[in-house]
Amino acid sequence: MDHLFTVDSLSELRDVMPGSARSAFVLGHTRPGDGGGGMFHWNASSRTPDDNGLVVAPPEKQTGRWTRVDSGPLDIRWFGANPTEDATKAIQGALSAAHRGGEVSIPAGTFGISQPLRIPQGVHLSGTGLLSVLNYSGPAKTGCLRVDGVPRSISLAISRLNILVQTEGAYGVDLSGMSYSRFDHITVHLRQPNTSGFFGPGNTQSPYYNVFTGCHVAGTADYKTNGCVGFDFTYDRGEQMQSANANQVYGGHLSTCQVAVRCLGVGNVFHGQVIESGDIGYQFDLCPARKTMAQRGIVNDVVGCYTEHVRIPIEQKHADAFVTAQLTYVTGYERVFQAESTRNCVVLSSHYGQLPQSRSVFDRRVNVVTAPPEKSQGNQ
Repeated sequence: MDHLFTVDSLSELRDVMPGSARSAFVLGHTRPGDGGGGMFHWNASSRTPDDNGLVVAPPEKQTGRWTRVDSGPLDIRWFGANPTEDATKAIQGALSAAHRGGEVSIPAGTFGISQPLRIPQGVHLSGTGLLSVLNYSGPAKTGCLRVDGVPRSISLAISRLNILVQTEGAYGVDLSGMSYSRFDHITVHLRQPNTSGFFGPGNTQSPYYNVFTGCHVAGTADYKTNGCVGFDFTYDRGEQMQSANANQVYGGHLSTCQVAVRCLGVGNVFHGQVIESGDIGYQFDLCPARKTMAQRGIVNDVVGCYTEHVRIPIEQKHADAFVTAQLTYVTGYERVFQAESTRNCVVLSSHYGQLPQSRSVFDRRVNVVTAPPEKSQGNQ
């Protein structure tokens, strides 16, 4: 029969005499009841490095480790995360421990993040919804969430999180290097001007082929001048000729952003979004370096989207940024479609063109001409 030790914390577990028991129950990571406890088993031959969450090594012991007994998602509390202090190191420890693929779970609570969290290939970072909050105060020009390592083509998943961006010029999610990835039910609150919910400059490998479902972004109060962008498919280096390509965005609510969606990429499709209280809904343009190319045109699609109190629902900033759009309803606008050129653009709206503000929507339209019916032989 094996003896079972009960200890208060991981630091106390490190002091348990090796070999005195094969199993130990820990009441908490730092203190009893903090959510970081669990069952541990003694592995006398292990040399796995101590990660302060899954593996605990006795001091000055080369061989032998206490190993957590659990097969479910990795809880950030196992690594010491708690809402009362900076949780960056603890959450990064959980993400790094899942580097070969796995799920990292963020419980309800507000966790302070002071540096970007790096997500490895194949990892799913998930919360419980609006109450799983990452309060990001990291540097400008960084995102609360980003890929681990060099931004290339890395597939991962993020879901059910609420991200608060507290630094001017920062982002909720830095999409650089993310391709074939999933983003589900993420809410980003932009608490400072000149911030972005999802920031996605292109690098010929990413961000490509990502899927977003039910992702919401809210900017600061003065949406006419706040510089906030919900989805920012843009560029971050002057030599870049392309941006985020072939991404699909389903649903979600974008409010009080100066620009709800800025798209300089190709083949992106925006389905059923609701945009409310903004200056520009969808803004389509080219990367500066692409404007010098012989074949520089881009095409993107807007399908079944709704705007309310958005001054310009669709804006084309370059004549070769072609747009295909079908809007369900627009209200409170100044002009539905503001374009440099309507060549190769098709925008459908529920308005029938009598209002001067919406006539630009119908610069390209299909006129159906019906021929009179042929007379039958009996009527000749």
